[in-house]
Amino acid sequence: MVRVAMLEHFAPEVQPQLRALAGADLDLVFSASDRLEDRAAALQQAEYAVVRAVKMPAELLEAAPGLRMIHQWGTGVDGIPVAAARARGIVVARSPGRNAPSVADLTVGLMLACLRRICVGDARIRAGDWAEPDLYDIGRDLSEARVGLVGYGAIARAVEARLAGFDCVVLHSSRSSGLPLEEMLAQVDVVSLHAPATADTRQMINTARIAAMRRGTVLINTARGELVDETALAAALHSGHIAAAGLDAFAAEPLPQDAPLRAAPNTVFSAHSGGRTRENFARIIRHWAGNIRAHAEGRALDPMDLVD
Repeated sequence: MVRVAMLEHFAPEVQPQLRALAGADLDLVFSASDRLEDRAAALQQAEYAVVRAVKMPAELLEAAPGLRMIHQWGTGVDGIPVAAARARGIVVARSPGRNAPSVADLTVGLMLACLRRICVGDARIRAGDWAEPDLYDIGRDLSEARVGLVGYGAIARAVEARLAGFDCVVLHSSRSSGLPLEEMLAQVDVVSLHAPATADTRQMINTARIAAMRRGTVLINTARGELVDETALAAALHSGHIAAAGLDAFAAEPLPQDAPLRAAPNTVFSAHSGGRTRENFARIIRHWAGNIRAHAEGRALDPMDLVD
């Protein structure tokens, strides 16, 4: 039996589903809470660890001297101490592209919610206001819009495929292809973020780059909150330079009660739920379970799943 520490708290009613999907040969040990001491307890004698939304500080490695591999639930490994793990000979793996369909669906949904002002209309009706919006207040079409993708990995390409059905003009900017970022930002109606969180991308959407966007641009972020200067975005929403923002990721999660974005107009929020669908839940679990099983049996993993 291969012991696997689940370094995030899962409700007791969810745990049997994870066990069934992972397979009976994996002994999943669940953290009793998201507190550091409970995650350390789950790691004791574990050979493998799975990290999802919570971060794994380097000191947690001390709790598991026999740890052989850390597997990220999804793609981004900014919550894993990669360098410290590698120094101990611990393999770090991930599930690239597996959540792309689910995150891409939410991305397009946020575009529609912002452009068609769905949440604004919903709130007005619930408040008893059935007045027809004036010309200033009406929504906009996603059809034939110009959409700029920041980053061009599996999720961005899945978004691009979905936007083909809306006859959108899609541009992109990434480290290896597409337009220079500032040039692209100045040309599009919607900016959608799909870059990883790194030292180079931290607050890449800042005051200067917001100013480079056309007035009335819509911003979508289903990647990482660290990509955005949230104070600058809130100011741009208040001024109307950014017409609306659909955000699934925030610099601090849960979003603090005093966060400037909470008071900003024309925003649609979701709780970092891009990959949280039933279909993706099963897809990701089967993937990391398969990688853990392969590693335990001495079989090679797909190089794309390994973090250098």
